[in-house]
Amino acid sequence: MKRELTDEVCGAARERVRRLLANRPDLTGEDLANHTTLAASTVRLWLSGGMPGGREVVGQMVRVAELVEAGEILTPGGRPETVVLSTEDTSKRVVRIARRGAFYETQLVRRVAEVCDYCASNAQIGVVTSGFGNGKSEAVAAWRRKTVGKVESLVFEFDEYLGCNKTDFICTLARTLGATAMSGSQNGGRAFRDVCEKLRENPVLLVFDQGEVARARIMQIIRQIHDRTAEAGVGVVILAAPVLLARLSKMPDLGALASRVAIYAPLAGLSRDEMAAICKQEGITDVEDAAFDFWWKATAGSMRRLMRSIDLLKAKHAGRRVTEKTLSGVGSMLWGMNLGSAA
Repeated sequence: MKRELTDEVCGAARERVRRLLANRPDLTGEDLANHTTLAASTVRLWLSGGMPGGREVVGQMVRVAELVEAGEILTPGGRPETVVLSTEDTSKRVVRIARRGAFYETQLVRRVAEVCDYCASNAQIGVVTSGFGNGKSEAVAAWRRKTVGKVESLVFEFDEYLGCNKTDFICTLARTLGATAMSGSQNGGRAFRDVCEKLRENPVLLVFDQGEVARARIMQIIRQIHDRTAEAGVGVVILAAPVLLARLSKMPDLGALASRVAIYAPLAGLSRDEMAAICKQEGITDVEDAAFDFWWKATAGSMRRLMRSIDLLKAKHAGRRVTEKTLSGVGSMLWGMNLGSAA
């Protein structure tokens, strides 16, 4: 096979599509292939690294990835007018990231704010998905600080109990809103009506965090609350791990909710440029190139992992050059991982 593109170009395109599929578990390589002239087997082989790919293969895969990220094709759910946001923005290099205390305003933070603004202003339902530790909850907290006194909002965080018991969920939500103090399975319906009445009187943006632990019956209640209060100005934002996208597209019990989602934001974690900018602003500048690549892959886009590793490097290796061996030790101490350093 004649090679028309370098390994670096092919590898970058392959990683981009892999990240897209990781953030959109409702999609497969076969789904992407249907929007190209390539065979599904060719797409699978290329994604696995079994073939390098020339201009035709790489060009078509990049094109379809751009269309998916822009929401032009393969939009989640059943609403053709649904908006899809992405953190992928390679138009300009990240040099510095705005910082507020220990908080960095990354692309993910800006996208989450856009979703919250849109849902609050238009009384719509939005779904934000990204990996654990990427900063979804902190992004909402930052948005609420910026909009205090301007937008009324409430954050409700699911746990394993609230996510599976609909009566416990609606009664807890009612108490949080100050709608009622009732509890017990016999009062679930009354609590639901009180919540809707309270929200119609005092509209807020409802933000549900850790939505991936909520069962379909809980999501159904959220949808019904929105149906009864949207005209009064109540919007909903659901934060979740990427697995929720797959459920919304495949589970019949979630079809009614999926058809009402107005904006999806399947977001990636930190980009390589963002991580480099943060490390520089944190004073970590002497890092071997190979070690930085190793570090970026180990953090997997997680802001939580990055900041914890930075804290440890400052405490244990301040002023010293950071190598792969250094980072391998950090990984084993923080995450119990054997990162397999070559050093």
